[in-house]
Amino acid sequence: MKQILGNLTVILAMLFIGQFAVEAQTTGSIAGTVIDQNGAVVPNATVTVTGEGGQEFTVTTSENGTYRIPAVANGIYTVSVTSTGFKKSIVSNVKVDVGSPTTVDSTLEVGDVAQTVEITSGGEVLQTQTATVGTTITGRQITETPIASRDALDLVGLLPGTATVGRPRSASINGLPKGSLSITIDGVDVQDNLLRSSDGYFTYVRPRIDAIDEVTVSTANPGAESSGDGAVQIKFVTKRGTNDYRGGLFWQHRNTDLNAAYWYNNRDLALLRDANGKAPRNKIILNQYGGRFGGPLPFLNFGDRGGPVFNSGKDKAFFFFNYEQFRQPESQSRTRTVLTPEAQAGNFSYITSSGVQTRNLFTIAAANNRLSTPDPTISALLTRIRTAATGAGTFTPITNNPNRQNFNFTPAGGQVRKFLALRFDFNLTKNHSLEFVTNRQKFVPSKDFLNAQEERFPGFPSYTQGSDRNSYAAAVRSTFGNNIVNEARYAVSTGFSSFSPGISPDDFGFQGGFDLSIGGSTV
Repeated sequence: MKQILGNLTVILAMLFIGQFAVEAQTTGSIAGTVIDQNGAVVPNATVTVTGEGGQEFTVTTSENGTYRIPAVANGIYTVSVTSTGFKKSIVSNVKVDVGSPTTVDSTLEVGDVAQTVEITSGGEVLQTQTATVGTTITGRQITETPIASRDALDLVGLLPGTATVGRPRSASINGLPKGSLSITIDGVDVQDNLLRSSDGYFTYVRPRIDAIDEVTVSTANPGAESSGDGAVQIKFVTKRGTNDYRGGLFWQHRNTDLNAAYWYNNRDLALLRDANGKAPRNKIILNQYGGRFGGPLPFLNFGDRGGPVFNSGKDKAFFFFNYEQFRQPESQSRTRTVLTPEAQAGNFSYITSSGVQTRNLFTIAAANNRLSTPDPTISALLTRIRTAATGAGTFTPITNNPNRQNFNFTPAGGQVRKFLALRFDFNLTKNHSLEFVTNRQKFVPSKDFLNAQEERFPGFPSYTQGSDRNSYAAAVRSTFGNNIVNEARYAVSTGFSSFSPGISPDDFGFQGGFDLSIGGSTV
């Protein structure tokens, strides 16, 4: 009695834990009906589903000939059906997608069970089990789509209903607000939930193209497995190892010598043209490189006397890893507004109907017994700006503004980003399997152009942004008898971002300890 109660407690606990993972659904399902050639249902038929990764699930059909296998990982499967007095039916190339049920109906022919009828068409294309509207991108669609960033989220921008204005991060789906989007990797919420309402089309942990097996986007009528996390569900799933070793390497390069100058460079940097009349080009030397590898995971044969020392791991243990680096020395064209040398000396010019008139403000102040010398802090700051700007950029006049001019220059920086994806899968027994997936990403602190933290003028202080971004997902799938299947999943996203580290009062010494709005673009 105690053993029965103990087992019942464990089952209830796992079912309770599973409720927390329902919104982090990363699996699909296989269901169908088994009938004979006359259309009569076949009860108590044995349905076995086998995956490329060694997974095997077995169920029997109910009295009305139906069956359903939940919590099936995405991938390609083979479904075999056997029953006494009928030939064995095998349906291969059955594709299971995340969050989408796959229908595999079988018609058994009368005959010896040793005979086989094989069907290679896979599951039904018409979806009849759910009202969810969605799209799945998988396989060659992912790896052969030209995405310069190698960020798998950019693939979603190519789907119908996705509108991108400017950079991909500003995209929206079906015109819905950003807060309605839910983005997960292996069940882990990877959005920046602090800014989700305003910056929802953005992932803190970045999915990489070579690490992703598929991405499913549900845009209407999300099912119960999606809970209330969002009207649009974007679900990424990491690749897993199979019984064959597979891998690949890549190197993607972009060089300044192969680029053209931006139109604005030709306009604003005309005084810096070279002997061929060409304006300077922004420094862009992009290197992205990495590799992936996966397959069965050998392990020691503990307790197997007389056998090989190592088990090949086929059908039992698998691994997959993907590592990438992103290196990009970069520069950005910046325009600051500064006083002209004449205005800095106190000569104020203004436009009238008879032309430009100039008056010296210091002379007028002295004539009226007012302070007629510039503040020493301001004077020193303006002198520093003028000295720093001379020779490091170009000055261009501003139409109808005789007291100010634009200073154009190109501050330089560089980005280094490192991405690691690692996955392990174990078929512990016929009824129990375990998976563990982690993404560890490091954005090396670099000059923060995104938040305009580069130097205001050449030689002025600049600040960086960097981060460590990690996600972890672990799941146990268990089959209890013929009718209970449970998946307990734990998922967490962690990290730390640093903005402007090292900033100190000394950085504002040239302002005399005052805030003189050097953080803005106008001086």
